[in-house]
Amino acid sequence: MLLTSCVTNKNIYYWGEYESIVRQSYVEPGAMDVQTQIEKLNTDLQKTESAGKKVAPGVYAYLGVLYAEQGKYTQSRTALLKEKTLFPEANVLIDGMLNRADKKLTNDK
Repeated sequence: MLLTSCVTNKNIYYWGEYESIVRQSYVEPGAMDVQTQIEKLNTDLQKTESAGKKVAPGVYAYLGVLYAEQGKYTQSRTALLKEKTLFPEANVLIDGMLNRADKKLTNDK
C-alpha cells in the first residue's frame, strides 16, 4: 500500500542566523564576538517582522544572555521578558534568568 500526502514546508518561525550563531558559540567559542552576535540577531528580528513571521523560540532568551555578558542588564531583562511573553512554556527557565539579571542590576547600583 502506498500512502502519499501533500506537505508544505512552511516554517512557522523565522530562524535566520540564530541556530548557526548558537552552534558556533559552542563549537568555536570566541570566534564571533558578543556584539556581532547581538547585531546579527537584531537584524534577524527586523527581517522576522518584515517577513510577517514569528520569532523562533530561544532568540530573545539568547539575546538576553548576550546583553548580560556585556553588562547591559536592563536590555537583558527586556529581551528575557519578551521571550517569556512569546513562549510562556519557558517561564521557569526565564524566571531564573530574570532573577540573576535582577541581582546584577541591584548589585551594580
